[in-house]
Amino acid sequence: MANEPEILKPEISEKRDVAPNTAKFDIDEIWKIVCENVRLYISPRDYKTWFKGVFLEKVENGIAELSCDRSFQREYLEQYHRGLITRSLSQATGQRIELTIKIRSSVNNSTPKTIQEVKVGQDGSFNIFSEVQDKIVEGKDKLARQAQLNPKYLFSNFIVGTHNALSHAVAESVVKELGTLYNPVFFYGPTGVGKTHLMQAIGNEVINNYPDKKVVYVPIEQFLNELIESIRTRTNEKFRKKYREIDLLIIDDIQFVETYPKTQEELFHTFNTLYQSNKQMIMAADRPPKEIKNITDRLRSRFSGGMVADLQAPDYETRMAILQQIAAEQNTTLDRETVELIAKNVENNVRELEGAAIKIISMRRLGQEVNLEQVAKTLQLDLESKRKRIKPERIMDVVCEIFDVTPRDIKGKRRTAYLATTRQVIMYILRNELGLPLERVAREVNRQDHTTVLHACEKIEDMMEKDSRFKDKIETCKSRLG
Repeated sequence: MANEPEILKPEISEKRDVAPNTAKFDIDEIWKIVCENVRLYISPRDYKTWFKGVFLEKVENGIAELSCDRSFQREYLEQYHRGLITRSLSQATGQRIELTIKIRSSVNNSTPKTIQEVKVGQDGSFNIFSEVQDKIVEGKDKLARQAQLNPKYLFSNFIVGTHNALSHAVAESVVKELGTLYNPVFFYGPTGVGKTHLMQAIGNEVINNYPDKKVVYVPIEQFLNELIESIRTRTNEKFRKKYREIDLLIIDDIQFVETYPKTQEELFHTFNTLYQSNKQMIMAADRPPKEIKNITDRLRSRFSGGMVADLQAPDYETRMAILQQIAAEQNTTLDRETVELIAKNVENNVRELEGAAIKIISMRRLGQEVNLEQVAKTLQLDLESKRKRIKPERIMDVVCEIFDVTPRDIKGKRRTAYLATTRQVIMYILRNELGLPLERVAREVNRQDHTTVLHACEKIEDMMEKDSRFKDKIETCKSRLG
């Protein structure tokens, strides 16, 4: 880390008024140390996103008070970085610290006062445009907040696999030809597979490329609540103006519209207005339009009238990539055995994958032992129950499919080298994944001698150690057993 460029100068240069009895120099020095320590553990993008505009206001009686100016920023820091910040503060002050994070009032004396400056690059060159660039970035951040978009949802950190390749391609195309190529776009799939990430990535990308475009992201429940409030306060025109005079409307969890007839009617008219103006609409639900009950035919036909694309649970290889991406964003790594254990057992939900990875990373940063047994215990993985669910016949079918042979070949008397290796793979997986007795494993492949199983396991382990591609093939077999 010694060669990392110092990127904290902009934060240090932002001076602020402090309470009369607070030593400003000391507080700034403490916060500088904390920030430098935090940067060792999180990615530069996360640091810029979540720590910009965060200040240490005071440290009194073992309580440190931070301030930020956005509620969702505070919630994110509380959820994901509270332990890291507290530990860093304790190290910097030499005290046991309790942490509080507050939202700054616009009239609070601690509100940072920006000092304009000419920034110097690492090579000593002056960048006279940095102030303009910062204002552009701040302007786009403001637009994203107004659109209710989360800045962490980007195309760059969306992992693409076979389960979501079509949806990702559609999303990228929508940004390039907003309102004209695919309109509307309807994403569907079970919870936690990346629908919200992909939709908000579209919104963030549109704002980044076309800051003059007006974008709104809204869960259908919020749309309903705003509609009810507009009826109660007789501000219907204001409501309609908000949702009908925009360039990109993103609606999440739209399946819940089936229980709200009045919302369906308003949504129908909003849809028509935007569609006729070539404005883009993107929706997401947990099922395709044809399976959403109790909605009018005219609304169902409009949902289905553009591109309908599904996102499914990620496959094993994609789950591995997602976990490695999460670790990289946290500026750390996870060993392959830990990644494999999580990827094999957390199968259906990207959010659960992220939660599992963050939990293990946090344990390591707190100095706790993190071996495979501890990982399984922490994530409450019932490995024995999974073993009981997998049948020997399933292992036979999966391996035969991947190695392109038949179960009849495996149980037959033919002894070609390729068949022998495939048979040994099946014995190896039966033994290691299900823990079956040697005699039982031998019977499953129509063999009599249990020493054949011992030889098979030793040979497969040796081949996996020498040939990474063969090892990947074995891991693919294991990943399909869920």
